[in-house]
Amino acid sequence: MATALPEDLKACIEAGNDCIEAVNVCLSQHTGEQPMERCLELCLDCKDLCTTCVQMLARESEYAGRVCGICADLCSACAEECEKFDSEACKRCAEACRRCAERCRSMAA
Repeated sequence: MATALPEDLKACIEAGNDCIEAVNVCLSQHTGEQPMERCLELCLDCKDLCTTCVQMLARESEYAGRVCGICADLCSACAEECEKFDSEACKRCAEACRRCAERCRSMAA
């Protein structure tokens, strides 16, 4: 019988999933906008790494903490870039990225 995941792991997975959702909304509303090129690139990278990180956390991979460290850095960079834009989708994305970065940093420690 599988054991329940620890609360800190569940919280990080939830923050990662929230981040993926916010990034997808941001991407769907701003795809192809030239001044946002860097933002969109970081959003794509963030979505991919958060997805990997969530999967590794869910299976309690021994490497999840190290991946979380990189994920935290990428989420922070994505948040900084999204904060440069006035759109509600970008603001929500930045908030979700910041929460995910915070949770991932705690898992990486």
